Amino acid sequence: MNLTKIFFDTNVLVYAHDKDSSFHTDSATLLQLVFSSKVKGIIAEQNIIELYRVLTNSVAMKKKPLTSVQAVNLISQTYRSGIFDVIYPNSLTTDTVLQLAINGNVTSAKIFDTRLAAMIIHTDADYLATYNVKHFKDIEGVNPLTPKKILADLLQQ
Repeated sequence: MNLTKIFFDTNVLVYAHDKDSSFHTDSATLLQLVFSSKVKGIIAEQNIIELYRVLTNSVAMKKKPLTSVQAVNLISQTYRSGIFDVIYPNSLTTDTVLQLAINGNVTSAKIFDTRLAAMIIHTDADYLATYNVKHFKDIEGVNPLTPKKILADLLQQ
């Protein structure tokens, strides 16, 4: 049987590690399904860089940022340990990003979510776990849902 493939947006990764967040429980539960091999977790190299940025930012982490060493250790042990598939952009990614940008009239910083969407399309992920559903909802080949909704879907399978 094929495992459900879930592509994780950075915000879900952050909330999974932020016990003070109201989104922590659902995000951490979804992450735990990856660790227990009940679903396949996928992230992009872009998510790793974004995660580092947020984890080491005192404003984003409510004055409890990780040090650079702590952030690298967490990322290495959790996301680069082989449990997650980590994907990297290539020339096909660039072509897809540019076509999606034209199709969606994408401007400015929205291009980064568009880049992530292009990578998701090429992974054939069943879901994109995100709290920014509206950023991805009109992109064909991307199924953006919050962790709570994905967990509910998985329970019904």
